[in-house]
Amino acid sequence: QLASLSAVSADEDCLWYLDKDGSWHHSFDCNFFTFCCGDCYHRYCCSDPLKLITERQQKHCLAFSPKTIAGIASAVVLFVAIVTTIICCFMCSCCYLYQRRQHMRTPFQGQEIPLSSYPEQPPFTYAVDPKAGPAPPPPGFAPGAMYPPTAQYPMYPAGPPLYNPAAPPPYLPP
Repeated sequence: QLASLSAVSADEDCLWYLDKDGSWHHSFDCNFFTFCCGDCYHRYCCSDPLKLITERQQKHCLAFSPKTIAGIASAVVLFVAIVTTIICCFMCSCCYLYQRRQHMRTPFQGQEIPLSSYPEQPPFTYAVDPKAGPAPPPPGFAPGAMYPPTAQYPMYPAGPPLYNPAAPPPYLPP
């Protein structure tokens, strides 16, 4: 039996593990000529080489445990959901991020500057009698300098002239 113990590496450590109930168990060292025994969900120190679980087997238990796979899968799903939500929010016009991005693209809109030096007149809310003549200016209204009317340019239709096959061709000198 001593020969079988020497074939098995003694002083194997038991790595941390989760039992079947999901309880955490810290790693621990086994004494000389003993090694870690058990399975993925229960570990203890023993000297029976048939019950041995090597550190490599223990690490395999950690890497492919259902909770590890579920944790990795949920992390991937959460990442994809967050990325998809952000992309959709930048594309959907009803989302806050889309509206904010569109607002940032519009040029700066500052305070409006009036184009006229005349104060804006309030709209008339009463009927004007045509026999009374022009109404007096409202209080605070000061007429400014009047400029002569500018020459108006003739209005041309947009685009090239329309082709009329019934009209005679224009005269072109030889």
